[in-house]
Amino acid sequence: MSRTLLIDDQRSWQHVAAKLESEPLLALDTESNSLHTYRERVCLIQIATGGDIFLLDPLAVTDLSALGRLLANPSITKVAHGSDYDVRCLHRDYGFTVRSLFDTEIAARFLGSSRTNLASVLEGFLGVDIPKSRQLQTSDWGRRPLSSLAMDYATSDVKFLPELISELQRHLSTARRLDWVMEECRRLEQVRQAPPDPAEVVMLRIKGSSRLGPRSLAVLKQLFLFREEEARRMDCPPFRVLTNEALLILADSPDLELHKVRGLPIGIARRAGEHIREAIQRGRYGPEVRQPSQPKNKPWEPETQARVKLLKLWRLRQGASLGLDPALVWPAASLERLAHYWNGSAAESPDDGAQEVRNWQRREFSQALRQALVQAFGAENSGPLNSLARSCAEAD
Repeated sequence: MSRTLLIDDQRSWQHVAAKLESEPLLALDTESNSLHTYRERVCLIQIATGGDIFLLDPLAVTDLSALGRLLANPSITKVAHGSDYDVRCLHRDYGFTVRSLFDTEIAARFLGSSRTNLASVLEGFLGVDIPKSRQLQTSDWGRRPLSSLAMDYATSDVKFLPELISELQRHLSTARRLDWVMEECRRLEQVRQAPPDPAEVVMLRIKGSSRLGPRSLAVLKQLFLFREEEARRMDCPPFRVLTNEALLILADSPDLELHKVRGLPIGIARRAGEHIREAIQRGRYGPEVRQPSQPKNKPWEPETQARVKLLKLWRLRQGASLGLDPALVWPAASLERLAHYWNGSAAESPDDGAQEVRNWQRREFSQALRQALVQAFGAENSGPLNSLARSCAEAD
């Protein structure tokens, strides 16, 4: 029977890490505090071996270099579920690189599962039911001590992964898709946290900001900068200072009384009301801010639209025949590019050199895609492209 052990001191971790070096497989997950601090950090690292489960507390254990070596060791398989975020966070906070990764969410998608959250995958492939709490999922994992409920929740995220990987790999081998998943997982090992964009860029992504004029955008910018500084000072997420809705309301109606602004906490209005008004004044009398001009994309010609529809219909049929999400068959961006620019080349792989196209996709689908391209472009020359477009539209 497996044990769950909380590792919250350096000596215990060094002892555990030494034992883990001989393990062929480690299940992995992390918990962070993104909804509770200005800059999130990893607050718990769960590791399972198929026997014991270790809850490593990185807030108490300061030297995690042994974990970095374990994660980078290619002879140890690391199994995780939906690990994109975990890979990014472990590299962001510690500079760790994960090697020999197997992601069970990706595997489930390639086996045709429509619901790929961990609870659904465990139920579908192992018949295991794990209760998941939304409250615990979004709780502050930086608080100590961890409750027994929190530890149970964290344990359930890794407890069954060693058994799950065996079942998924068996199904993938039978379907001859294991190498597809392994290529996707190697790509996943390379994901990294993008550096933060400047405030001027981020604020223009706020839904509704596009309708604001230059003066209102100047007010929005100053309020956005105030919110960032206040959130940093309070060590809380910016939305707890001012919601995006409150920013837009004040940018559009700067004379509105603060207590009437939806999304502005009363405590913030009382304590920082003067600073909010100062930010508004800086925006009202400072330089205007304008939306960057967006290049206008030339509309597709009707023939190109028809070819795109035909190629996406090809992808839809390929996916249906394999029981796969069509998005996995071939990237849409590549299909659109081919619909525009394919020159009838007999190159082994259409759209050769496109980074978004996987090697396994080229091996499995290049020949069929080339036939679809010949049909799409040949239809243009033979005349019935409009009828093909109509049939594709009806299929959509």
